[in-house]
Amino acid sequence: MPLLTIAASGIVWHPMLMRIRIPELLAERGLSPYELSKRSGGRISMSTAYRLQRNEGRAHTFDSNLLEALCDVLGVEPGELLERDRKRGRGK
Repeated sequence: MPLLTIAASGIVWHPMLMRIRIPELLAERGLSPYELSKRSGGRISMSTAYRLQRNEGRAHTFDSNLLEALCDVLGVEPGELLERDRKRGRGK
């Protein structure tokens, strides 16, 4: 099974194999989820920003628009934003 699928609606992540490094990137920049949402100009909702922080960046799915907004606001490339979720192995 591939780690991700590119679909017409965006990128679909297979459960718990990848995570978005939101907690680390926000901490490095001294930002809160609220500030992340505000700096996105409405592209990242507050509920999404807080959910990503609370879930340690784990998301079952998210679309390419969210990925682009996160990269823009945090000043990173997608490869810096994503990492393999080492807390969960394959098949667990």
